[in-house]
Amino acid sequence: MKDKSTILPGLMLFACFMVLTVCSIGFDFAFSRIPSIGVIIVELLAFVPPAYCLYRAQDDTFRMNFRLKRHAEKIPMYFGFTVKFALAVSFLSFLANVIVYVVCGANDIDVSSMITTSGVGNQYGFISFLGIVILSPIVEEIFVRGALFSCFEREAGTVVSIVLSGVCFAMLHGSLFNFVGPLIAGCAYAFLVYMFDSIWPAILAHIINNCYYYIINYLIHLYSSFGIWKYFTYINVILFLLTLYLTLRSLESQIRLHRLRSLQPNRSSALLAVRDCIVNPGFFIFISSFVVSIALK
Repeated sequence: MKDKSTILPGLMLFACFMVLTVCSIGFDFAFSRIPSIGVIIVELLAFVPPAYCLYRAQDDTFRMNFRLKRHAEKIPMYFGFTVKFALAVSFLSFLANVIVYVVCGANDIDVSSMITTSGVGNQYGFISFLGIVILSPIVEEIFVRGALFSCFEREAGTVVSIVLSGVCFAMLHGSLFNFVGPLIAGCAYAFLVYMFDSIWPAILAHIINNCYYYIINYLIHLYSSFGIWKYFTYINVILFLLTLYLTLRSLESQIRLHRLRSLQPNRSSALLAVRDCIVNPGFFIFISSFVVSIALK
C-alpha cells in the first residue's frame, strides 16, 4: 500500500496545477489592470502552499532534503559553471520550443508563453521583472527541485529523479507548445541541485533563464515591425553553440577536480522506480488533469 511519501507529492502537484490552470483562465479578468501583481499572486498561491504542506507532512518515516543551505564556501566553485550552463540550457530550450512550433505548423510563436503560465503582455517594469525573473524561479525551485525532487529520491535513483522532476516541471506549464523547453530546463536544474547538493545553483540558473526570456520578449515586441525574428533565431543558434562549448570546458574542469557528486543508482530497475513514484492516486489525478487540459485547448 502506498504511503504519504508517494501519494502526497502527486496530490500537491495536482493542487499546484489546478491553481495555475484556474488562474490562467481568469487571469485577464482578475488582473487586467495589474497583470504584474497578478503574476506574483499566482506564483505564490500555486507553489508556496504545496511546498509548505510537504514540509509539514514530514515525520520519522518521511523526511525531505530541501537543500536550502547556501554552502557559501561552494559559491566560487559552482557560480561560473552554473552561469555558463544556464545560458546554454536557456538557448537550447528556446530553440527546442521554436522547433515544436514550426513542426506543429503554428503561425505565430508566443514568446511570452515560454516565460510563465501567466504573462504580463507588453507591460514591463520593476514589478513585472520582480515577479517573473526573481520570485518565480525561487518559489518554483523550492517546490519542484526542493520538495518534489527530494520525494523522488526516496523511491528512485538519481537519473530517474532528475527526469521525473523535469517532466513534472514541463507538465506544470500546461502546454504542449511549451513542453520540451521546460523539460530540458527542468532536468538541467535538477542536475545542478544534485551535483552541488544545493538548490541555489538551480535558482540562479532559473533566474538567468527567465531574465533571458523576459529580455527577448521585450525586444521582439519593441522591434517587431523590423522583422528581427528570423535573425534572432540564427543568433540563438550561434549563442547556444558558443555557451555549449564553454559549458563543456567548465564541466571538464569540474570533473577533473572531483567536484561533482556521482549519480546514485536505482534501488530497482528504472521502470520499477518510475512505477513506484507515479503509480498512485495523487499522480494519476495530476496526469489526468494535464491530459484533460490539453484536450480542451
